[in-house]
Amino acid sequence: MKRIRLDIGALTASPEDGGSFMFFLYREGMDKSLPVKLSPPDMHAVLSNFNKQEGGGTTIHTLFSSTLQQFRIELLEVTVTKENDDAPFTCELLLFDGEKEVRQQCNFIDGIILAKQFASPIYIDEMLMERYASTMDIVSEKYVKKEIQLQKLKEELSNAIAAEDYERAAKINKMIEELTGKTKEK
Repeated sequence: MKRIRLDIGALTASPEDGGSFMFFLYREGMDKSLPVKLSPPDMHAVLSNFNKQEGGGTTIHTLFSSTLQQFRIELLEVTVTKENDDAPFTCELLLFDGEKEVRQQCNFIDGIILAKQFASPIYIDEMLMERYASTMDIVSEKYVKKEIQLQKLKEELSNAIAAEDYERAAKINKMIEELTGKTKEK
């Protein structure tokens, strides 16, 4: 079974369909993306965990991650799975305690959030990717690249603030404003 490595892409909200949320994982090379519909609580969990400088509080995911790290348990990888066409996407975590590997099933968003927190790779079976992925058009590709750049800048901003490097933080904040087209009123 051939596996494909995925990267975290973009989050979108649609005013149609009752305000549904979509989360995109993209294949390296960005020629295809895996869109996954999210519930409002899942979207909230993603935003709470991905935008640390805005939320500031501890989430169940950060608590779980720190507990695993205290016991020296590593998250080696996350694999996106799906039982059948009617079932939602789920994830399988591959954990390692220094002596043995353990596989654990979890819901999709929990797996993705933990993969981000541990900087673990995300994989999917090639057949699943071919079945459920969408080809990315130029507009979508530009949007995903912009979102990735924005996410990296927000992480850099958070690190600069934590290091009390306010001059660097101001420069990064200006870059974020330029990228999003938003300027703060003074």
